[in-house]
Amino acid sequence: MDKPVIVGLGEILWDVFPEYKRAGGAPANVSFHATQLGNNGIPASRVGKDEDGDELLKLLSSGGIDTSYIQIDDRVSTGTVEVQIHNGEATYTFTEDVAWDRLAFTANWLDLARNADAVCFGTLAQRGEVSRRTIREFLNHTPQKCLKVADINLREPHYNEEIILSTIDLADVIKLNQDEWNRLSELFGTNDLKSRLFNEKSIQVICLTKGMDGAELMTPEQHLVEPVYPIDSSNGDSVGVGDAFTASLTHHLLRNSPLDITISAANKFSAQVAARKGAMPELPSAVINSVT
Repeated sequence: MDKPVIVGLGEILWDVFPEYKRAGGAPANVSFHATQLGNNGIPASRVGKDEDGDELLKLLSSGGIDTSYIQIDDRVSTGTVEVQIHNGEATYTFTEDVAWDRLAFTANWLDLARNADAVCFGTLAQRGEVSRRTIREFLNHTPQKCLKVADINLREPHYNEEIILSTIDLADVIKLNQDEWNRLSELFGTNDLKSRLFNEKSIQVICLTKGMDGAELMTPEQHLVEPVYPIDSSNGDSVGVGDAFTASLTHHLLRNSPLDITISAANKFSAQVAARKGAMPELPSAVINSVT
C-alpha cells in the first residue's frame, strides 16, 4: 500500500528543559513518530522567522520529515514551552501569541487536507481564535474516509468548555489521560463517560492512557485493558509519550489491525519513547519492526 498520509495539525515548538531544549508540540511529535512507523507523517504548523524556527525546520528535514506545510510568520516568534519534571511527571508553561497561534488555511493546506488519510489534532492549538478557525476549516475539507484523531490535551489555562465539546464533535477517535477523563466526566455530568461518548457523539474509538497503570482501548463493542509495558525509563522522561501512543494507535487503526494488537503495539512503542529523553527520539529499526 502507499504510505498513508498522517497529518499532525497544530502546534510545533521547543520544549525548553532546565538544562537543554528538544523539538516538540503534540501534533508535530505525532507526525515524527508516524514517519518512523512507515507512514508519510506531515506536520502542518507555523514557526517564526527566527533562529528557533530555522533550527526546527532543519532538524525535522534532517530526519526525513516533509516540512513544506510548516508556515513561516515574520511578525511573531516560534513557540516555546518551559518544561519542569517532578517525580517523573512533566509540567508545562507555554509562551503565548506565538507562530502556531496564527495558523492560516492556505491553498497548499487545502490540498493536504484533501489528501489526508488521518489528521491528528488537539485542544491546545485551538486556544486562540485564528488557529481554532483554521483547524476546523482544515478538518472540514478532509475526505469522508479520513480518520480524525483528537488529543484532549487540557493544559491550564488554554482551553474552555466550547473547545472541548467542539473537538469531540469533530473527532472519530479521542485520546486522553486519566485526569482528562475525570474532567470530561465532570463536564458531561456522568459516571459513564464511555457510554455518553459512544451514544451521543460520533466517536468510534476511545483511548485512555494511564501512565504506570497502562492503557485502555474502547469501541462500542470492545473494551481492552493493557498493563504498562515493562521498561527502564529512569534515563528518559514523560514528554511526548502520549503522542507516540497516538501515532502508533493511528498507524494501526488505518490498517484495521485487531484491537489487541493495536493497543499492545502502542503501549510498547510509547514505552520506548519514555525510556529516552525528549519527545522525538529516533528509535532503532528493531524497535520499529516489533510494533508495526
